[in-house]
Amino acid sequence: MAPMNSAEGTGPRAPSGTGRAGLRRWLGVGLRLLVTLLFLLLILALSRCSPPPKRAAATPTFVSATARVQIEIQPQGAEVFVDGLRSGTAPVSLMLPLGPHTIRVEQEGYVPWVEAVNLAAASDLVLSGALVPLPPSPVPTVALVPTGESVPNSPQPDSLSQTLPAPTLPSTYTPLPAELPTNAAPTPTSTSTPSLSTATPPPPAAVTMREGQVIIPTYPYAKFTTQAWNQTFNMPYTVLDRGAYDASNPTPADVTYHTFVVENEYLRLTFLPDLGGRLYEVVYKPSGHRVTYRNPVLKPSPWGPPEQGWWLAAGGFEWCLPVEEHGYEWSVPWKLTATQDGRSVTVILRDSSAEDRVRATITVRLEAGASYFTIQPRLENPTAAPLALKYWTNAMLAPGGQNGPSAELRFVLPDAVSAVTVHSRGDESLPDYNERLSWPVFDGLDLSRLGNWNRWLGFFEDPALDQFIAVYDEGYDEGVVRVFPADIAQGAKGFAFGWNDPIPASNWTDDGSSYVELHGGLAPTFDQSVTIPAGDHLQWTETWYPVAGLGALRYANGLAALNLEVSGGQALVTVAVTHPWAGRLVMLLDNQEYWQQEVSLLPGQPFRSAIALGADVPQEGRLTLLLETPDGAVAAEYSAVWALK
Repeated sequence: MAPMNSAEGTGPRAPSGTGRAGLRRWLGVGLRLLVTLLFLLLILALSRCSPPPKRAAATPTFVSATARVQIEIQPQGAEVFVDGLRSGTAPVSLMLPLGPHTIRVEQEGYVPWVEAVNLAAASDLVLSGALVPLPPSPVPTVALVPTGESVPNSPQPDSLSQTLPAPTLPSTYTPLPAELPTNAAPTPTSTSTPSLSTATPPPPAAVTMREGQVIIPTYPYAKFTTQAWNQTFNMPYTVLDRGAYDASNPTPADVTYHTFVVENEYLRLTFLPDLGGRLYEVVYKPSGHRVTYRNPVLKPSPWGPPEQGWWLAAGGFEWCLPVEEHGYEWSVPWKLTATQDGRSVTVILRDSSAEDRVRATITVRLEAGASYFTIQPRLENPTAAPLALKYWTNAMLAPGGQNGPSAELRFVLPDAVSAVTVHSRGDESLPDYNERLSWPVFDGLDLSRLGNWNRWLGFFEDPALDQFIAVYDEGYDEGVVRVFPADIAQGAKGFAFGWNDPIPASNWTDDGSSYVELHGGLAPTFDQSVTIPAGDHLQWTETWYPVAGLGALRYANGLAALNLEVSGGQALVTVAVTHPWAGRLVMLLDNQEYWQQEVSLLPGQPFRSAIALGADVPQEGRLTLLLETPDGAVAAEYSAVWALK
């Protein structure tokens, strides 16, 4: 039988248009196309004849609280940080809350790229450009070993004052007078620091690092400690036999500890890896002062986790985990490594490499030309089960170079904070544990001022409402600022020993020195924990910096600390920046521009201006101080209502 010749057959086909089978095939195809076309025309006609759809009822329209930012900075893969938080790698599209943000893009071997933006509703911002390569330079790495192991090429033991000299530099600021003479000029005029408006940033000095040693008189507590075990966290901790220790009539003896020093033209940071990996000292070179507390002895205090029963108030910054009240690791050696890339030094502190317990890595970074440093805690749970824990960074502070606060030290919280939660207090006239305390004024007393305290007080913002908390000693005209992502690190705590009837300093030291504390944590209070899923981690970045010469402090962010006051018919404006910045300072009166000045500012040199308020100003009005970038974006803002006359 001859093979069939059909559309579905596999045999040879007749040429197009020849033979009866080919004709039938093409007639069939044409007929199908015609039927399909008629069907489509019918559907179109029916749709036009159908009644129009009902219009939906009007509903409220809400403006989005976020805006899109597209970051297209080369090279690809560079890390992107928004307000200090890692937010992916370039290129990346982000939806960010409205308002000001600082965007930073960095890659090893390149100069970091930083841009301040101010996002408005429905904005769609594209940031493009390229990082500038750093000149070739060696990348040294330093590793310190725990106490008891040899340190190659380490310097001979020396005292801290010799190893880490703290030169007293000429002050670059003078305090503002309490009142300035009234100027009744009809239009606003200002008296400002003239050299600051035309300051030219010098080339930043390199960030240096070096190893060293320090001798600290130390009480012989080690003879009276034993190791215990926390099964929940699978971690050891040391317990002090307080009775046996006290009965031994202990006296301190000199002990040598390793140090690691990092410094630029504005800051000197000294780490003490042997003692909890702490950031032991922060020296602010423009004032020549150490702003952290430094205990001249290591003496067991009666505080700390109850199961330990002791704690060393050594000073500086400590990393407190996995329980509250300073945690377990403030007295044990941490591993320290450091790298240098020509523009910055990064110090990495690690408590453990164990796979069966929570681990902490603290990264501290100091950049050239900056008067701030960043702290990035990273908490890792390498185990196979979720883990609930507590973490707090505790800064023991004494700004002003006196190793203790004055009565004029103030705890500076955002204006939005109207009440705090009491953690502990010695004054029974104040609310008790976990009760709310109005802030800053309670029962007619301004509790932001340390000199108004009788006995000790610890308090939480609960939760943190804004991105900063600070202490500023108006008696010494110097302070310390913490800037943090309040949506992640919700804990902000202040503590002091009191003033009129304080806890005796003999509990922790031998020379009467003292300090205040700023704590930053993940949870709003010590009572709450955070859970890290199995095999996961938590990480965030904070910015800390000393500041001086403001007279007082009202507001701070990562760029600047601001003070705004009204006295004697003048508005007193003071601004201190953390890195070289150029732009415009603007003061609004009831939302109308009243004064402005182009400025170019440098760290360590606060801008000050006394702006005369004309006779036509209202009795009371809202003053707003703005820092605007050259393109008009708001980089910092503080606003409050004042009595103007």
